[in-house]
Amino acid sequence: MSAAPFDTPKHPPYFAATIVVALVLMVPALMIAGSVMDLSGKRPVFAFTFIGAAVGFVVELAFRRTARSSATRLLRSWGAVPAMPDDFPRLHNTIDGLCLSQGIDPPPLHIVDCPTGNAAVVGSPDPVLVFTSGALEALKVVELEGLVAHLLMRCQDEDLRHRTTAAAFEAVPGVRHASRKWEAPDHTVRFDRDAVSATRFPPGLQRSLLLLADLGTTVPAVVDNSAHLWVLQPGGSPETETAVHPSVDLRLAALSEA
Repeated sequence: MSAAPFDTPKHPPYFAATIVVALVLMVPALMIAGSVMDLSGKRPVFAFTFIGAAVGFVVELAFRRTARSSATRLLRSWGAVPAMPDDFPRLHNTIDGLCLSQGIDPPPLHIVDCPTGNAAVVGSPDPVLVFTSGALEALKVVELEGLVAHLLMRCQDEDLRHRTTAAAFEAVPGVRHASRKWEAPDHTVRFDRDAVSATRFPPGLQRSLLLLADLGTTVPAVVDNSAHLWVLQPGGSPETETAVHPSVDLRLAALSEA
């Protein structure tokens, strides 16, 4: 594969560093809040509101800083490399056509060198589509279009940035518990239905899911905390329902009714 390795900074800003920055910024914020409390005659409601707003601003700033490193961290851990147009013209043509019909800009594309069939989306802050090499080799144009449509629907998910950050920093206390809100098989079914609404051809995605399942969907470099970012279960059998992924049979049946 001739694609160059994914270009990452030598010292990406990890979560611990971000928290330190947040704590440092909170000190002057709280000092200002204390001054406001004195000037306001120590009225607790006003002062606590100001403190809450200051803390909220600092936490949001810390989250944004952390989020920017999440996709980089995941792509690197998966061994993903950019999918160059000269190496994957069919993939780029498919993406360009669907994005044009949806009125959106084509997202960056990456490849994981793996013989099984799967795909994922990360988004921090902007979406990136990831495909296994096995999926691209196995799928014909119609099946590939169905898979790409599913991924593009994931790109429009308002929680994608939070899903990505949760996957990258699951080890941080509290993150794993918060990420459980996305462990619902109906999310995947919704993406499937939205995809065939875009392509107007449910058999394309149905055949794609069947072909990928026949290949096997395990991606060895992927751990459970990022399973919700993948189209099919990356760490087990696609025939078995999990907290994140419905079984392939259930998805095929749902698409038959779409």
